[in-house]
Amino acid sequence: MEPLTVHWRRADEPAAAHDLAHALLGPDRYARTRGVAQQAARLARAAHLDRQARRRLLACAWLHDLGAALGPGLPPVVAGRALRRAGHEDLARVVAHRGNAAFEAALRDLPPLAREFPPPRGAERSLLTLLDIAVLTTGPDGARATPAAVLRRIVEEEGGAAGPQARVVVALVARLGDDPGARALLERVAPRAA
Repeated sequence: MEPLTVHWRRADEPAAAHDLAHALLGPDRYARTRGVAQQAARLARAAHLDRQARRRLLACAWLHDLGAALGPGLPPVVAGRALRRAGHEDLARVVAHRGNAAFEAALRDLPPLAREFPPPRGAERSLLTLLDIAVLTTGPDGARATPAAVLRRIVEEEGGAAGPQARVVVALVARLGDDPGARALLERVAPRAA
């Protein structure tokens, strides 16, 4: 395998992003990240993304959880900083804002995320929405999951619905639910509730 610095320089390529995830994540996180990448591929097809946008979405999916392995801090922001250092500003903004990270930063009394990473706009915003749907419809084992199942697991882990992660997910579901296009894509890739 090539040195990780080479992979960081090429992190906008799905294969290099995959290699980073494989090298830096433990087996459980890697399995979940692989599931998120699979959901992202389904979403790319469903949204009829062109080749370049599909590649960027897949790279973001492989990179979205690397912050947890890179050091202390809010994981999306930590991953965004690493991508920025590697010269991938557009991907840094998407990854840093994934999963409603701005709201999570506010809940945790951290500085406003927009100070460090301007919110994605245009095509980047669309990639963020697709990435959020992929994350929200992937269980901890990497299998497809409903947003309700993902939320239920978080509530169980946090010991109640008032925890910050649960509140972040509820707000994310509400945001996606208010967007008819995002809601339709979410319903298309999520498994049917039993």
